[in-house]
Amino acid sequence: MKQYLKIALAVIMSLLITSCYDDTKIWETLRDHEARIARLEALCNQYNTSIASLQQLVNALQANNYIKDVVPVSENGLMIGYTITFMHGNPITIYNGKDGNDGHTPIVGVKQDTDGNWYWTIDNDWMHDGNGGKIQANATNGITPLLKIEEDFWWVSYDKGNSWTKLGSAVEEGKSEAMFKEVSQDDKFVYFVLANGQTITIQKSNGLGWEYV
Repeated sequence: MKQYLKIALAVIMSLLITSCYDDTKIWETLRDHEARIARLEALCNQYNTSIASLQQLVNALQANNYIKDVVPVSENGLMIGYTITFMHGNPITIYNGKDGNDGHTPIVGVKQDTDGNWYWTIDNDWMHDGNGGKIQANATNGITPLLKIEEDFWWVSYDKGNSWTKLGSAVEEGKSEAMFKEVSQDDKFVYFVLANGQTITIQKSNGLGWEYV
């Protein structure tokens, strides 16, 4: 009987300890972690969309394509970017950056070199391929960089995801910045100011199939 009493007492104590244990903080931590991962994944997807759109802007500039419309994109009542429609080709979407508590986002951009071609930059430095050459962004030779987040770090690929180069942390305290610092327009042009200081200026269409002069 004493043995049964000991067992029963142990079970009761175990139940009491379990019932008194507050796991609220554990669940809050898990929810915060999941929310952070979701934010980073959304940021990564938006950034890859903006990279592809930036390349299309460069190609439109080189091809003398014209912009028909610039429409703000909103989400939950906030303006998060723009949809750009051209005279020729498919529309593109670019996204704004915003302050946050996630790690430093690599700032991808383009710059025009002295040879007249546009080349990719990352954090305001030229991107380089495995041979040390600058990576061209325009024309048929253009390469579209691809970003991903894995093991809490940013990675970049210059060969459509066949190989990856590790960049900085994606989770340290920092600021998520926009690839496009500003988008503005007047009667004749749309101006895309990049985070690296470069400005891409593209003519607007007058709606009759030809550009303003």
